[in-house]
Amino acid sequence: MRYLPSAPSEDRALLDAIGVGRAEDLLKGIPPELRLNRELELPPQASELDVLRTMTAFAAQNRRFTARFLGAGAYDHFVPTAVDMITSREEWFTAYTPYQPEVAQGTLQAIFEYQTLICDLTGLEVTNASMYDGATATVEAALMAVRQAKKKNTILISQGLHPHYQEVLCTNITPHEGLKLVQVALKDGVTDLEDLKAKLGPDVACVMVGYPNFLGCVEDLKAISEIVKPAGALLVSVTQEAMAFGWLEGPGKLGVDMACGEAMSFGNYVNFGGPFLGFLAVKDAYKREIPGRLIGQTKDLDGQTGYVLTLASREQHIRRDKATSNICSNQALVALRANIYLQLAGPEGLKGIAEQNAAKAQYLRQRLLALPTFEAVNTQPFFNEFVLRYKGDVKAMQKACADEDILAGLDLSSYATALQGCTLWCATETTTREQIEHLVEVLARIPSLA
Repeated sequence: MRYLPSAPSEDRALLDAIGVGRAEDLLKGIPPELRLNRELELPPQASELDVLRTMTAFAAQNRRFTARFLGAGAYDHFVPTAVDMITSREEWFTAYTPYQPEVAQGTLQAIFEYQTLICDLTGLEVTNASMYDGATATVEAALMAVRQAKKKNTILISQGLHPHYQEVLCTNITPHEGLKLVQVALKDGVTDLEDLKAKLGPDVACVMVGYPNFLGCVEDLKAISEIVKPAGALLVSVTQEAMAFGWLEGPGKLGVDMACGEAMSFGNYVNFGGPFLGFLAVKDAYKREIPGRLIGQTKDLDGQTGYVLTLASREQHIRRDKATSNICSNQALVALRANIYLQLAGPEGLKGIAEQNAAKAQYLRQRLLALPTFEAVNTQPFFNEFVLRYKGDVKAMQKACADEDILAGLDLSSYATALQGCTLWCATETTTREQIEHLVEVLARIPSLA
């Protein structure tokens, strides 16, 4: 972040220009109990060097984990330096929405390439120019399915969907009068097909399942599709870990009508929670209902390849009541990083990285199950994360790991009664055998009392 000091007179001029008495007045939308209500404990003025020293000292208070076994929607992957170098070029940062194709061919081409890659990975024909994150992409997929299904008003969601995605779905679907969200139970870590059949009535617009799901289990999309399609509903897969596409069959090849989720694993850092990169891919028949932008490839009068905004169904482009979405950004810079990462890796490279994820997760699970304090919860296939039950105090276990600079798996106790004492563990290509053995050593020292 650039150091941009301003004098009190400049601050006053800015506030006067927007008609605000005090800077604090801009925070009225934040409840008083959530505000700091005091000045930051910083000197009133300081040199740039002193500011950098102060901020470095603040940053040093953060715990730096030497090993991370936490996934659950945000994954630690290696990002090649080339991704940072290419995306740091100034023209990417200054590029604005490509309304004028004649001066935005580079941006349009990059987005078109990103769309092509997402279609290749998902096995579907059309994708948009990226979305905010996996949760809001899931919302857009659900609303799109309802529009496509017309008079149907029920959305079935597997309990295996990420709990945070489910919360965002509930927040966004509830205001739509007449729409209903109905959960489908899990059985042995995956969607219960019998419960799905029982709830799959004529009013169901779509069924949404994780791929892999929140517990890391790989759902049998083909079997689910064979149940959903005869009922006239659409099948939507939700993927929170896009790296799985390097290992698993594209959902579009397994009967899925729409695939959505989170693609930040491709060339983007976790960065204390973002930015993320939502994706939404659909069958060609549904492209008119897809939100956001679609970039198309064409030929100009001289026969040269060109790129244009083909479909743009946002409220900024047409009347608000005709818009399919209120998305006002396409996350183009984050999508650019994914584009560069995937092209650097190539199909075989991505497959190789995914194989490392799968192999290391298998080894991690094997080593944890060798300890008397862990037991298996299900036998489903998984990609790079899995659930185990811990027979002791999960919080104490996590603290013991943190004291050794290890970020342990996620405590699932707060998500469901059936998950009491369960933890969600993850391994990626950045995980080493030494880190896994160190984790096992630390866990072996913890008393195995329940």
